[in-house]
Amino acid sequence: MGRTRAIKIDFYIPTRTKDGEDIDPNKVDRIIDQIWPEYQGATKLTGTGYYRPESGKDEITDSYVLSIITTHDRTFSRHLQHFKQKIREDLHQESVLITWHYVEEVL
Repeated sequence: MGRTRAIKIDFYIPTRTKDGEDIDPNKVDRIIDQIWPEYQGATKLTGTGYYRPESGKDEITDSYVLSIITTHDRTFSRHLQHFKQKIREDLHQESVLITWHYVEEVL
């Protein structure tokens, strides 16, 4: 029986809306609280993001990054689409970046 490959998912969550308004950190925490239990754990980091929107004007913004390690299963894509839409709507975002890639678990 083969071992299931682990996946690292990163949710990039900005601290401002697409209109430049500050987002209430409690609102971000509520979204994170809805995301991480689906994956049994997560790490929340903060950092500076560099972004070039469709308007072409470069932006620098503070962001939260929620990192999760999980396995790929049938609900994987559905969960990502659900959370992407939730972040976009609840935090008034033009776009939402979610990345994922396979990782090697080292014991």
